[in-house]
Amino acid sequence: MSFYDEMAALADELLREFGKPLTLRCVLPGSYDPGSGTAPETVTDYPGTGALFDYAMLAAGQTWIPSTLIEVGDKQCLLSPAGVPLPTTGDQLVDGAEVWQVQNVKAANPAGTPVLYELQLRR
Repeated sequence: MSFYDEMAALADELLREFGKPLTLRCVLPGSYDPGSGTAPETVTDYPGTGALFDYAMLAAGQTWIPSTLIEVGDKQCLLSPAGVPLPTTGDQLVDGAEVWQVQNVKAANPAGTPVLYELQLRR
């Protein structure tokens, strides 16, 4: 086991202890069907573990302005990559009855080993 595999296992262990179960919902557009005039989506849910945080005013600086990168009400999620694919913009994160849209993704992926996903979420 490499150093980064150990770090990924530690991050997963800490998120399981101090985080909560979350579901990553990947929504992929289907191919266009000319007969029905629609492009049905394929939805796949992946159970995962993570922790949600409010963005701190000091960390966000002046980006708390509508139509900028971070808006009031956005959440930061630290998500374990264990059993979860790399999220993309447009995916959803389900926390109980709340559904959040993934706005931005940062992956801590040193030497090709995913250790942690940091997501910016918006309703």
